Amino acid sequence: MNTECLYPRIAVLLASFNGRQWIADQLASLLAQTGVNIHVFISDDFSTDGTWEWLCSKVTTQANITLLPQKHRTGSAGRNFYRLIVDVDTVGFDYVAFSDQDDIWEVDKLSRHITLLQAHQADGVSSNVKAFWPDGKTEIIMKSQAQREFDYIFESAGPGCTFLMTPRLIGEVRTLLNHLDSPARDVSLHDWLTYAVARALGYKWVIDETPSVQYRQHANNVIGANVSFKSKWLRLKKMRDGWYRQQVIKVTRIAYGYSRQEVLRRLLLLLEQPGIGSQLQLLVYVWKGRRSVTDRFYLMSVIIFNLF
Repeated sequence: MNTECLYPRIAVLLASFNGRQWIADQLASLLAQTGVNIHVFISDDFSTDGTWEWLCSKVTTQANITLLPQKHRTGSAGRNFYRLIVDVDTVGFDYVAFSDQDDIWEVDKLSRHITLLQAHQADGVSSNVKAFWPDGKTEIIMKSQAQREFDYIFESAGPGCTFLMTPRLIGEVRTLLNHLDSPARDVSLHDWLTYAVARALGYKWVIDETPSVQYRQHANNVIGANVSFKSKWLRLKKMRDGWYRQQVIKVTRIAYGYSRQEVLRRLLLLLEQPGIGSQLQLLVYVWKGRRSVTDRFYLMSVIIFNLF
């Protein structure tokens, strides 16, 4: 008997773009996962560095890798993941995972997270990560602080590359993305949107303290580990440019559409009608909206100084 048939079936959604120098290591770590039967679905966003050609050759030797046909340039990692969520048929799979092109997964990432999902009867799990740099530096990036009442409105549950989810959650996200009147596709970060949908629906989410991914840091990171001065400056710039506030507004609209909670309606009014009074009232939400105490004080300071 083929014992792999007894293992949980996992659909891994991998978004690639100009990742030729890293993607071989990542795929090797995916295919080395223990205690699971995985199939990797890859959407390449018209790479120009040989990634597409390498992937085309790879799928001829790996039956458990599917390379989606190139249709049109999405222009961002988030929209590339949205394409995967919408186009990949997850019927018959027990779980669905997101994968970046440049990380390295710990060998027991999936099996460990399946155990957590089952133990907590949850629909989503994420984890801390171990960031690493070309010079050999490493640092644990903590995302496992206790979840707050509104954290899903203001942040994701951690890097999407750590996410493992049930098909019913991915189905809800897919339905939302296919709804023409939904602001879902305008949410830049697929992981944030997915976490928000889960929490708005009342689904349980677990954040694992044990790092499950070696999180590669390089010049082309979309988000990165937020530990350098440059990354912190870029985040402050997004605050001042209004990008972050607009993302919070979109996520709040989506969450309110699911739950119709009066507290979310009031938050949306405060976000859409900025002023001194509204800004000060936002502080109550922020205190319940970031898991890290440091992040709470940082965002509150940004609001007080009218940079949000």
